[in-house]
Amino acid sequence: MTFPPWLRHLLPPLAILGIGAALLAAMVLTSPEPPARSEDERVWRVEARTVEPRSISPTLTLYGRLESPRASTLSAGVTADVREVAAREGRSVAPGEELVALERSDLAAIVEERRADLVEAEAQVQEARVTHQANQRALEHQRELVELAKRGVERAERLAEQEVGAPEQVDAARQAVEQARLALNRERLEVETFDARIDRLEAQKQRARARLEQAKRNLARTRVTAPFAGRITGVEVAPGDRVRPGDPLVAMYDTSALEVRATIPGPRAEAVRHALAGDEGVTAEVRMDGRTLAAQLDRLGGRSPEGASGVEGLFRIQGEAPEGLALGRFAEVVAELPPRPGLVAVPPAALYEQDRIYVVRDGRLAALTVERAGQKAVADGPGRLLLRAEGLRSGDRVVTTQLPNASEGLRVRVADEAGDA
Repeated sequence: MTFPPWLRHLLPPLAILGIGAALLAAMVLTSPEPPARSEDERVWRVEARTVEPRSISPTLTLYGRLESPRASTLSAGVTADVREVAAREGRSVAPGEELVALERSDLAAIVEERRADLVEAEAQVQEARVTHQANQRALEHQRELVELAKRGVERAERLAEQEVGAPEQVDAARQAVEQARLALNRERLEVETFDARIDRLEAQKQRARARLEQAKRNLARTRVTAPFAGRITGVEVAPGDRVRPGDPLVAMYDTSALEVRATIPGPRAEAVRHALAGDEGVTAEVRMDGRTLAAQLDRLGGRSPEGASGVEGLFRIQGEAPEGLALGRFAEVVAELPPRPGLVAVPPAALYEQDRIYVVRDGRLAALTVERAGQKAVADGPGRLLLRAEGLRSGDRVVTTQLPNASEGLRVRVADEAGDA
């Protein structure tokens, strides 16, 4: 074969490169394999918590605001000028303490007028009774006069028959009888209508007494007092104002009837209803402004919060509330539900994929499927998850470290064990 002149110059270098590549390949293929290195299985260091399934009370952390079912707005009951205002917003008051004083002079004059009306009505009743007694006596006298007039007619008739008396005398005697009978009827009418007349006068007296009592009440309304021990939330008037019935004066709330309205999530609402219907009820702690107050779930609200699937719970503050609590204040409520058996409390880091935990058995991980039963609040620390698992035994060590490669059978070593969950 004849090669072009330019290719004949490249043949020697190409031949040398080919021979070198063939020798290198032969050396690699014929070299002995190095012995395989035996590498030990890796052991993962984890933290674990020894658990003991037992009855635990789940807790429910809620958020709400402070309110009072006994929040009142005291209003004016009469038309009068404001004379003095002792109420101050934010101040605590005792029951019966004067808050606002209204002008009394006009209403006091009305009381005296109504008292005089009552005295007059009582006098009219007494006068009617005395008159009735006189009418009864006059009635008896008038009957006697009628009898006398009748005897006069008889005498006049006898004399007329004997032609001793004139016929005019008989007519006069008969006229005297008729006049006596008319007078008797008038007296009888006065006596017989006494009961109706005295009833009318007694009604007038009762009306006068009622007006007097109303005037006294109006006079008492010039002194506006606290209906219960509470705290002032607003003052609407100042001295010199003219108020009319229904005008607001002072707003306040009862400090012994405080409660927190908090929304209970829908998934927990049924458990709370059962607990509320039970004998033990639902106790709670209310935390606000650095204070912790004991509370009790009193009742559930009558409506669901707008845009939420839960229900409203009303937690009543137990005992005397501390000074300075303001309505509408934000509060955290930690409610304790009745205990449930067979639960363990573990940190949130122990839960994998919402339904699995790992326990350490013979130095390796064993996976267990769990059922979540709520949470348990812990003072001065993060809360614990309450779990229940079929295969969980007393004394098992639950892994509380989140391993990215956690799996069944993974070899581990417990570094720092916490106990009794």
